[in-house]
Amino acid sequence: MQHIIASVQKKFVITIVIVVVSVVVFGWLSLQLYNQRELAAPSSSAEIHETAKNDEALSAYIQQQHAYEAHFINLASDIKEQESDRVTRALAISAVVSISIGTLGAVVVSKFLVKPVKEAYSSQERFIQDAAHELRNPLAVLTVALQQADKQTQKTVLYKTFRRQTKRLIGINEDLLFLEKAGLGSAGLVNASDLLLDIIEELQPLASSRNIQMNVFTDEDLHVRILPSDYVRLLKNVVDNAVKYSPDGSNVAIKQTQHKHAVLITVKDKGIGIPSEEVQRIGSRFFRASNTGKVDGTGLGLAIVKKILATYKGSITIDSQ
Repeated sequence: MQHIIASVQKKFVITIVIVVVSVVVFGWLSLQLYNQRELAAPSSSAEIHETAKNDEALSAYIQQQHAYEAHFINLASDIKEQESDRVTRALAISAVVSISIGTLGAVVVSKFLVKPVKEAYSSQERFIQDAAHELRNPLAVLTVALQQADKQTQKTVLYKTFRRQTKRLIGINEDLLFLEKAGLGSAGLVNASDLLLDIIEELQPLASSRNIQMNVFTDEDLHVRILPSDYVRLLKNVVDNAVKYSPDGSNVAIKQTQHKHAVLITVKDKGIGIPSEEVQRIGSRFFRASNTGKVDGTGLGLAIVKKILATYKGSITIDSQ
């Protein structure tokens, strides 16, 4: 959420600056056009007489000095040229000042407007953290109570439902705690090639149960600076989604390669796809596409993926057909 707020604030500042610059440039061009037509153009005899016609003394003086009229025209032209240069300098200074003030004003106003949003988000963040922490204890008690149930009880449908939903609640709770966690921790170089193969091995039973073939390729000894737990969460969520939403008997391709100074991970499947109008919302908390049907999920998986990528300055691209 913090990076979304920062992005909105940045777009607001850029928009205001563009508007200010556009207004300044339009004013500059208009005044320059006027300047070229009225000031920069050389003076003429008619213009001098037009200027002096409302001043009897000046008009009489010009009539007396008729022999030097060419000199007056040159002098008037020089004065107009100097005035034109002064106007151009004034316009340049005004443009710089206007753009600077506009930019500074946009930054200040954006901070003022975003402040209540940040406060609301911080309040929401604290509430989710507190609620998730408080839920840990009763969920732990429920888990222990279920583990202590006798064998006869464990065979009942009610017991299996309680166990399944408790496990689901624990997963949601841990995901929420992770989403509200801040900081990188002590990230170090890890072997992404080995971790990928471990993740695939862990998800293999799920894929095999639906006869889904996972085709894996990874560069050998590919290292990346990340917490191992973050890498596992990142890739496991993506691959798990690919398997869950793919039809039985299909293929899921996972490819991991070195790409300049980053790691490029590509996951391709022949799943149900995402409606084009909903692609931009993928990764929002608790959002699930309208065509997910009865496929189990919480809408937190890709939110976690986006958080991890943002933490390590990575990015995700979704191409769905």
